[in-house]
Amino acid sequence: MKKVLVSFVLLMCCMIASAQEYYVQSAGQGQGGRYLVSVTVNVKKKLPSSAEDLVMKYAVQGVMFRGLMASDGYGEQKPLITDPNIQQTKADFFQAFDNEAKYRNFASIVNSSLTSMKNKKTKMIETTAVVMVDKEALQHYLEEAHILKGFSNLW
Repeated sequence: MKKVLVSFVLLMCCMIASAQEYYVQSAGQGQGGRYLVSVTVNVKKKLPSSAEDLVMKYAVQGVMFRGLMASDGYGEQKPLITDPNIQQTKADFFQAFDNEAKYRNFASIVNSSLTSMKNKKTKMIETTAVVMVDKEALQHYLEEAHILKGFSNLW
């Protein structure tokens, strides 16, 4: 049973890892430290069983590692994490964050914004959605996990 479970987790990781590229940009500012993030994910093969999970994962990753490009009058947002090596130095944390889908705690898809279509030219599936990311809660979580340094660590 344990081998089956491990095989299933690895299969799911491989399917999600088939995402070749993703783009995130600002789609607005929500209340209470929330970002509205426009996410586009291009997948070479068929979509994983949950396209919702895929766009939420990349929305949270975008807020953490890339920041948000300015768009339609909304300003650019800097990434929460600026250390380029942190995914390697804290690999166990980020692997658990992805495998246990903890990104779901910080993201939700805005009503009826999820769309998927196949690009006949590139044969890739493009999935787009507007996702609300709770940046404040995510930042607090990363500070508690000692991924980010909070103000309390300055003194």
